[in-house]
Amino acid sequence: MSQLLSYRERIDEIDEALIELLGERFQFVKQVGIYKKEHNLPPLQPGRWAEVVRTRTAWAVERGLSPEFIEKLWNDLHEYALEEEAKV
Repeated sequence: MSQLLSYRERIDEIDEALIELLGERFQFVKQVGIYKKEHNLPPLQPGRWAEVVRTRTAWAVERGLSPEFIEKLWNDLHEYALEEEAKV
């Protein structure tokens, strides 16, 4: 049981780090939203989005993760990012 507890504690630490990084990421998302608004750029830029999906799924494969899972995750992140950009 102590091994299981050790694994779970490490997962908790990683989850906290992920949430901290997501908070930092969305601070920059807001800055992007401000920039786009100031420069009359559309919230969704399909070319950039295609590049993000391509690179993130490739990074996933390099690390032994499912590219489909990462694409779903990034779609959710992107949807939330667009919502956050719209608030600025």
